[in-house]
Amino acid sequence: MATEEVRYVEYGPGMLPAVLKAQVLSFLRIVWPEGFTGGLRYRDWITNPAYEPHHLLYVAGDLVVSHLEIVHVDLHHNGTTYQAAAPTSVLTFPSFRDEGWAGRLVATACRRIESSNADLGLICCDPHNQPFYTKTSGWPAIPEARIIADEAPTSQAVLLRLLSPEARAHEPDFRTSPIHLKDEL
Repeated sequence: MATEEVRYVEYGPGMLPAVLKAQVLSFLRIVWPEGFTGGLRYRDWITNPAYEPHHLLYVAGDLVVSHLEIVHVDLHHNGTTYQAAAPTSVLTFPSFRDEGWAGRLVATACRRIESSNADLGLICCDPHNQPFYTKTSGWPAIPEARIIADEAPTSQAVLLRLLSPEARAHEPDFRTSPIHLKDEL
């Protein structure tokens, strides 16, 4: 059996080929089923297109090995609006795990975010994934930060890179006031 060479590819908003998009959506439906319930049961998008998702992938031919997307959102926090960029939809198919694919994608995404015009980079993750993201991103965890999503507190861990002078000036606010994130609808 021949083996395909794994290669890195990127796709801008709306440009992810259908064969790759179908694989990522199928994986997300299994791993994060709560994102595909109720009115989202037939959802055919990975992330809300309004967030301008930029896809970074490792692929072998037309097979997704690992995927990540960078999204851009306006984050309103304590009376200030920040341009935030965040890696999300990070996944590696089981047969390729423990080979470093997702870690390389996270590191690439974080470097890209750091060199962008974003005010801050934000990673929200399950607490058990925090060591992985801290190691691969180089971003500090903010243990006292709290995420409110859909008006409900979450237990997500927060990693934050304050990039602009304004964001850095308000660092204490991120430690003491909840960060409210909108639903993807």
